Amino acid sequence: MKKLLVVIALITSALCVNAQGKWNGEIGLGFTYNEGNVTNMNLKNTGKIERNDSLISFDANYKFLYSKEDSVETNRGLTGGIKFDFLQYGKWSPFFAAEVVCNKYKGYDFKTSILLGGKYRIYTNPGKCDYSISAAGVCDYVDYTIEEDNPLPTNVWRMSIRPKIKQKFGPAVTFTHYTFYQPNLEDFDDYIVNSHTALETKLSEHFFFETSFDYEYRSYLPTEDYKKRDVTTEVTLKIKW
Repeated sequence: MKKLLVVIALITSALCVNAQGKWNGEIGLGFTYNEGNVTNMNLKNTGKIERNDSLISFDANYKFLYSKEDSVETNRGLTGGIKFDFLQYGKWSPFFAAEVVCNKYKGYDFKTSILLGGKYRIYTNPGKCDYSISAAGVCDYVDYTIEEDNPLPTNVWRMSIRPKIKQKFGPAVTFTHYTFYQPNLEDFDDYIVNSHTALETKLSEHFFFETSFDYEYRSYLPTEDYKKRDVTTEVTLKIKW
């Protein structure tokens, strides 16, 4: 319960900020189909709040997944994060980010990641496209669901490389893709890959429909009971303001 409260506090702290300037928000509800450590269909709820200007950009977000079959819980995952970008419209932009993940079905009772790095903007056309690549140092702390006979350390320093593409097609369709590659700095055979691809369609001024595909691969696992690969396909209806 304490871990859940930490995640909720992380998100609600942003929501309680006095909404002045260029603040925007969104909330979404949809379905996910999972393959990997969990193979089923879930309900999901997402939320995000962000502020953008030429000096500092900030966003806080969360995603909650849940499913139950025959009165038995089969999946429950909560992810929350915050990010600060400085001079985001410049060629170079330093950033700070933090993320919390809770999902015992993937082996994480609680995982915290702190990132500090910089982004290089390869090409941008305001309102049409934005291509960039970022590099960061990452500190991972993991409270694994299985503690006995777990060969993995709870604290790991990683490097993170992330290319990103954001491209608009006409006035209503936006394509987004990014992939994180995060090797352990002490053992490059230990690495994590997280990839996200999404196609968002604007239905009206405030309503959007999104289809997305997420891929996660972990080369090292706490036990053989878990799978290295997780794939998620999602459809979401969003309200933005």
